[in-house]
Amino acid sequence: MRSFRMGFPWIAGLAFVITLACTSAKTYAQERAQPIRKHELWVSLDVEGGLPKVFKDLLGKDLYKRFKLAAELGYRSDDVFYAPRQVYTDLGANFKLNGHFDIGVVQRISFRPEDNTKHRTSLQLNFDTKWKRFGLEYRLGYQHNYTEFGSAREMVRNKFSLSYDFKNFKFDPEISTEFFTWVGYQGIQHTSTRHSIGTSYSLSKAHKISFKLIHDRDHGVAWPTYRWIYSIGYALDLRDL
Repeated sequence: MRSFRMGFPWIAGLAFVITLACTSAKTYAQERAQPIRKHELWVSLDVEGGLPKVFKDLLGKDLYKRFKLAAELGYRSDDVFYAPRQVYTDLGANFKLNGHFDIGVVQRISFRPEDNTKHRTSLQLNFDTKWKRFGLEYRLGYQHNYTEFGSAREMVRNKFSLSYDFKNFKFDPEISTEFFTWVGYQGIQHTSTRHSIGTSYSLSKAHKISFKLIHDRDHGVAWPTYRWIYSIGYALDLRDL
């Protein structure tokens, strides 16, 4: 009886510690399971065109037509639509390898109200094909962000897109999923996934507007951010004017 009385405080103490640990673990798990949720507005203006005509005689007609130049001006809001998170400019060039593949480079300058101006360079390999009324696209991108060591400087992006061309219907649906992978000093880490669904409408041969609903999710962090993004875009192709 005496040994039981002496051992009981130890048993009770151990039970208290285990209960406290389980409660803390449950609370921590609940905190981890509650992501930060945001809503953003993205607006973009995209202008595409070919090389200046002076290059047509230098390169030849076939090679000249394979090049495409592009410029984009974009606005991305914070959780309040009128509060800017960043305003950016993209300058890019693409070269069509054949009927399905092209390669490109894009340089971005991003202006952020509460941070320094950011720069990044992207190299891209694009593939597209059609099967019946389906359109299939894939983009492999390598992205270098000019930031300090320890942040996500080297990114690999894989984007898969699917569209369907309805007969006699102007608003054809488009869906896509993009995976972001950080290649850094800690190895290879999947950092986020971006899903989108939307449509585009051709005002004329050269003018097009697009609407998308985008869902962006962080991965590999304790308290991830989930963003619902409402995207509106306008594109002008100078080659079709």
